[in-house]
Amino acid sequence: MTRRLGHAVLTTTSSLLLAAGTLQAAELSYDYAELRYLNGEIEAGGADVDGDGFELAGSMQLAENVHLFGSYQALDFDFNVDTSALEIGAGYMMPVDTRTDFVARLSYVDGEVDTGFRDADDSGIGLSAGFRRMFTPQIEGRAFINHTELDESDGETTIEVAGDYFFNDEFAAGLSLEFGDDTTFIGIGGRYYFGATR
Repeated sequence: MTRRLGHAVLTTTSSLLLAAGTLQAAELSYDYAELRYLNGEIEAGGADVDGDGFELAGSMQLAENVHLFGSYQALDFDFNVDTSALEIGAGYMMPVDTRTDFVARLSYVDGEVDTGFRDADDSGIGLSAGFRRMFTPQIEGRAFINHTELDESDGETTIEVAGDYFFNDEFAAGLSLEFGDDTTFIGIGGRYYFGATR
C-alpha cells in the first residue's frame, strides 16, 4: 500500500512542481514549537507492545523556501522498554496554490532503546514528502510519507496524517495519526507559532 501511495504522491508532485514554479509561498508558517502526547503500538516478535510518551518539536524558516526542523521523542513501552529518538534536518517547501505547500525533508535520526538489561543505539537518515494545506483560516491538514533508514535496522515507511485547529494566529491544537506495517501512533497536542503571523 505504501509503495503505491508513494508512487502516486511522486507522480502528482512532479506535475504540481511544473505548474507551481512561479507561485509565492502559501500562507503557512514554518516558525513554530509544539508539544504532543503520543500513544502507540509496535508489533514485535508476533506480539503487540503498547507505549506512550511525548514529542517536543520545532521548526524555523531560514529563507523563502527553506526551513530547519527538529524533534525529540521519549516513549515508555510494556515490559520496561524505554525508547528515545532525536531528529534534526532541513526542509524545502514549494507552494502549490495560495493555501497549499508541497514539503520535502531530509534529516539525521539518532535513536536509543533501553530494555533494562542493555542499551541499543542506532542512527541513520529520514526522508519525508507530503503536503500542508489550510482548508479554512482555522483548519490545517497535513499528509506525509515518511521513510527512516537506520544503519543497523530495517528501513521503515509510514504514512502520517494530521489536522490542527487554530484558536488564533499563534496557537493551534490537533490530532495526528502515523502508521506503517509494524507501528501505529496517535498524537494529540498543540503548536505555538512565533514571529510573523500566518
